[in-house]
Amino acid sequence: MSELESIFFAKPRNPYYVVAPRYVRTSAGIKVLHYLCHALNRMGEQAFLIVHPHFPPYLSAHPALNTPQLTKRIMDYHRENGLTPITIYAESVKGNPLNAPFVVRYVLNYAGLLGGDKEFPADEYCISYSDTIAATVPQSRHTIFIPASDPLFFVPPPAGAKREGGCYYAGKYKYYHGGETFPVTDGMVEIVRDRPDAQTPDQLRDLFQRSDVFYCYENSALAIEAMLCGCPVVFLPNEHFTELIGRSELGTEGYVWGDDPAGLRLARETVHLARERYMNLFARAEAELRRFVAQTQEAVGGVPYSEPMSDAYVAKITPAERYLTIARTIWLMSKERGPLYTANVIKNRLKAGRTKLYQA
Repeated sequence: MSELESIFFAKPRNPYYVVAPRYVRTSAGIKVLHYLCHALNRMGEQAFLIVHPHFPPYLSAHPALNTPQLTKRIMDYHRENGLTPITIYAESVKGNPLNAPFVVRYVLNYAGLLGGDKEFPADEYCISYSDTIAATVPQSRHTIFIPASDPLFFVPPPAGAKREGGCYYAGKYKYYHGGETFPVTDGMVEIVRDRPDAQTPDQLRDLFQRSDVFYCYENSALAIEAMLCGCPVVFLPNEHFTELIGRSELGTEGYVWGDDPAGLRLARETVHLARERYMNLFARAEAELRRFVAQTQEAVGGVPYSEPMSDAYVAKITPAERYLTIARTIWLMSKERGPLYTANVIKNRLKAGRTKLYQA
């Protein structure tokens, strides 16, 4: 081989900066962005989170995901070495606030619906979450439907388990838009999110495993989780909910559009097929993500990294933090090795002029 190929050395690949809010279990869109960063790293790429809006780093990511957060030092390293980052924004982020030289726009929902731009510049590399969304984005190059619900957690109940009653979800419809729920869901268990009385994941799974039907007033991953548990879904269209975002990906099994008794009977008969179809989405997403990586690595090759990106949302060390770090290092060394050893180390470093903490 003319070049060394080893797991012990980093490959000179253009990094990915995934701009996302802090991890929130109840938001499918946010989870998709975090899963994207995780998947890129598992594929051997270098991907980093930029948490936007700002949030304390130690509370921003899921501990089980490989989603390192970008720091000023890493950002500087990439620029010094001519590695133009591939910065991924969701459609809800307006413009290019980080002054990124190469922008990927991941359109997870209808453009402009959640506060972002309604149209995107021609020089942005656009990708879509679903075929339905892609049809609204003229320059969409890939459709990457990353499954955001865990099929190993949301599972059907044991065979023969009894189902009765129903439950419903009307989160944005009821509490954001002020909509009135329909009589069909009167008296049913309401699923609420991001409130003190919100159900836990275990409670949601139990509810879906024993409910006979789940009514949903909007696009929500809860519908997928219900079907994964074997519970048929009735989508209730309204003025704020006129189309399923993942219609093409979900197929026609396990749910019905509108309160239609015949359609509900068919949904009950086919809900087991919905789970099978969902499981196939993982391989499809991975294959498309690999194509995305190949094409973005090629596309970014001719894009110079001439102007620095904004570091407003990345971690950086202040002079005060540097001094505190030095003091803590000295204290721990003295505690572990003794004052005399520590004094000798300090003396030798000063004598050699090695006063910067990051020098070996």
